[in-house]
Amino acid sequence: MFELVIQGGAVVTPDGVEQRDLAIADGVIQEMPVAGEPLAGRTVIDAGGKYILPGLVDAHVHIPGYMLSTRLDDFHSASIAAAVGGVTTVMLMPTDDPRTITPAYFERKQRIGERDSFVDFAIQALIGPGTERCDIEAMAGQGAISFELFLAYGGNPGFIIGHDDYELHRLMQIVAEVGGIVGVTPHSASLIARLTQVQKQIEATRHYREILEKEMAPPKVQMFATTRPTLSEALGIVRACTVAAETQTRIHLRALSSQRSIDIVERFRDLAPLSSEVMSHHLLFCEEEAHELGPYGIIVPPIRSKPERDALRQAVRTGGIDMVVSDHSPVLREDKELGWASIWQTPPGMPGLQTLLPSMLALVDDGHLSLSDVVRACAEQPARAFGLYPRKGCLLPGSDADLVILDPSRPMLIDDSAQRSKAQYTTLKGRLLTSRIEKVFLRGRLIVDEEIVLSGPSGKFVRAA
Repeated sequence: MFELVIQGGAVVTPDGVEQRDLAIADGVIQEMPVAGEPLAGRTVIDAGGKYILPGLVDAHVHIPGYMLSTRLDDFHSASIAAAVGGVTTVMLMPTDDPRTITPAYFERKQRIGERDSFVDFAIQALIGPGTERCDIEAMAGQGAISFELFLAYGGNPGFIIGHDDYELHRLMQIVAEVGGIVGVTPHSASLIARLTQVQKQIEATRHYREILEKEMAPPKVQMFATTRPTLSEALGIVRACTVAAETQTRIHLRALSSQRSIDIVERFRDLAPLSSEVMSHHLLFCEEEAHELGPYGIIVPPIRSKPERDALRQAVRTGGIDMVVSDHSPVLREDKELGWASIWQTPPGMPGLQTLLPSMLALVDDGHLSLSDVVRACAEQPARAFGLYPRKGCLLPGSDADLVILDPSRPMLIDDSAQRSKAQYTTLKGRLLTSRIEKVFLRGRLIVDEEIVLSGPSGKFVRAA
């Protein structure tokens, strides 16, 4: 007899939908017979008329208060948001204080996560000009899922590579030698710095131009977006891919936001082992909608034009972009509100863990993606790229029984009041989805039922196979 049997559901895979039952024991899927075959279980769930998806794997998550007791998201709040939203594995970016730059900080983050997380988690390490080989080797031994490298922004000024190609090559070479993956946040440091300087000078004199020349101020989001054009992103991608091709380092390119970036990545696919991502925000919104959001629409890279958004959607459908991530950056409402006075005072970022799957369901409702696209881009591909497949990211015999049951017969309204992140808002507010996230399982345990969290933290640290 199995511990859990789920009967009658439509299992969604990257290749389509199959009517199969799931037999689960010891936290693992044991059997997946064609629906209707007799199975005995201590608990039996009827999923007739519902979809069963693998739990999502989010490869780009920030938990800024993970160790310190702060007003920002910590493991507890962020992982609850993930669980309620159907994300059962998160990969933690290393830029949150204290940054994951040494084996000691890595161990502390792992220990806190194992104590407080409601979902499984992997840890990414931060590398930069000050990183020694011994630290990379040690964190690789601890199970770092990737080594994150920032060309223009993020982390700490002391860890930004900038235009130091010697350090870029050195770090990629070391990571290649330990068998790791380099996560690259691209862009051009000098281009961003100069454009920001120019934009601030323009803003400093705008009052006089409005009086003398009747010049109207552009939307605040547009002011910020001009400092990070698609050219900046492309320049960073070319540099990273060129060095990766030389060193044969596996790289993962963060936050693509343009057709130009997609095209460059495609040219390098035969030269370097690489994968790429897009943030869900860039698939949902275009720049006109971001303008309406004001400071809440400020993210990095900026939300682009409608043609760029359409190109990103197409790339997800065709595999030109490998995965979709949340880039969960839970800036608080009070900090976003500062941007109405000055756009330079508001931190960039949006919460997104709880709404990653709802965002994808919105794109399904609108006909831009299929459920199979969602499973491929938000579960299987991130698990494959970072070495967690087939334990994570799929529903197969032997896989962890991480799964989500969707009910397509009951709509779900997205609202600020239901958000479990400490940010307590979502830019998806007011969207009515045709399907509801009904149940979420982590390793065969029901952890969320109708948005109610049923038990305490049970997340585990995971590492590449």
